[in-house]
Amino acid sequence: MMETEGVTPPYMQLAQIKFALKLPECQNDQSLKEKLMNGIKEGNMAPYYKEVCNDLGWPMDKALYEEMSKANAIRLAELEKEHENSVIDDEDQVSGLWTARLDFLLSIGDKEAATALAESKLNDKTVPKTHRIDAVFALFRIAYFHGCDIKGMTSAIEKATELIEGQGDWSSRNKLKAYEGIWSFAIRDNARAARLFVDVVPTFESYELADFGTIIRYTVLSCMIALPRCELKNKLMHAGVTAQALHSQYRDLREYFLSLYDGRYADFLVALAQVETTMKRDPLLHPHYRHYVQEMRLRAYKQILQAYRSLSLDYMAQSFGVTAEFIEREVSKLASSGRLQCKIDSVARTVVTSAHLSDESMRVKDANDMDMDRSILYKTTVKRGDILLNRLKKLARVMDF
Repeated sequence: MMETEGVTPPYMQLAQIKFALKLPECQNDQSLKEKLMNGIKEGNMAPYYKEVCNDLGWPMDKALYEEMSKANAIRLAELEKEHENSVIDDEDQVSGLWTARLDFLLSIGDKEAATALAESKLNDKTVPKTHRIDAVFALFRIAYFHGCDIKGMTSAIEKATELIEGQGDWSSRNKLKAYEGIWSFAIRDNARAARLFVDVVPTFESYELADFGTIIRYTVLSCMIALPRCELKNKLMHAGVTAQALHSQYRDLREYFLSLYDGRYADFLVALAQVETTMKRDPLLHPHYRHYVQEMRLRAYKQILQAYRSLSLDYMAQSFGVTAEFIEREVSKLASSGRLQCKIDSVARTVVTSAHLSDESMRVKDANDMDMDRSILYKTTVKRGDILLNRLKKLARVMDF
């Protein structure tokens, strides 16, 4: 863990576990079920337990639900009592009480009550702007935690931007970068997400939203698909905090980046398969994992082909650690759709790149039109020569030798 890393609320990890349990390959994973239930019990998350049972089709343990609901009611009553005994004219204390209540509602997964409280504070013009910003960030986390609701996340980002632009403090602006980066990745605006994540990593402080490891992972994934190769190393391996994290903790992500950068394509496909598994189980990235994997394979194909005029299918297959038939299918599909500028010579079993194709077409044109080109060149030379001679004659008339 980085020395400056904060603590992310344990309940934030449960959303990803719950999502994974929806996937066919994880539905019967007993360890995941136990991890989810242990988290629910530890936090007395009665509302979230009800949501989980409804979404996953689990039978509800009514005794457990009632026990957790009772614990929730006791804690809410304690918070109300603290509010009644508070000093009303102390604005920070009053704000601290409702934010404590909001944090508790978030921690037990009470989506409706937390949303109602956050919206009431956001829309209350008497509440200080800094606390209204906290409320809108809470609305984003609600949408993010409960199923990655893109509509809710978008609405929260728009309201947060409106509140912060021109008047927000540095901390609020910095937090907005993290929230906006996650939202941008969710809507597949990879370039924007990459730029925001690169900016926010050195000063990341939004631990209530995600842990540092998640932000590093999102940074690497977004940069890999969005940035040109010439920028990748500077952004990932030469940027202090990111480089330190990749060297010390997140070596799988480092290998994912370096295997492509160094042209170790077989290793890259292995790392990409691991990335695919991780993305598939992430509720934010699941809708995009097929697109992402396809685009990254395309990027690898472009990288190897740009160094050659032509390349044998066997060599390409060996480089990627796959069969020649697989490479032929992939390249043919991408070339026919215009994503790769090349063609396959089935007789020679080679991939011919666009530069070679252009040269060939020019040679054919030159062979067919050589006589015409020479004639045009001759006429142009004679014409320009006549013009030059006329100008010299005019110049001679006015010059005194």
